[in-house]
Amino acid sequence: MKNIYISLVLVLLVSFASAKPTMGGAKNKQVTVEINFGDVKDMKTVTIDCGKKLTALEALQLAADVETHPLGQYIFVTAIDKVISTRGNMAWYYKINGENSTKLAMSQAVKAGDVITWRYVKDVCSCTVDGKKK
Repeated sequence: MKNIYISLVLVLLVSFASAKPTMGGAKNKQVTVEINFGDVKDMKTVTIDCGKKLTALEALQLAADVETHPLGQYIFVTAIDKVISTRGNMAWYYKINGENSTKLAMSQAVKAGDVITWRYVKDVCSCTVDGKKK
């Protein structure tokens, strides 16, 4: 009977020793990318491991099929998962943790725990960037 108790205690000790801590675990080493396609298709949410420094654009590129278009010093996201921007009509914009960013996605650093939300909405910006009408 004594051997059974010793065996049980050893099994419990090994179980506790091999358990991974949950406090401050994997969730804190990830960013979440939410993609809101508007009325075109269902929303998509992807969790990305954040083992290195990432930008909002890099996180998006890890979460979806992304097409971009360079224009001078800017890089615009022109399509996400085949949902294409139409200049002056619909475009892709993003927020970090519910707040609008003041930086381009290519230079906006993200950190573990951030939620990056990309939204397909009315284009209010492209004509002001290069001065051309649609």
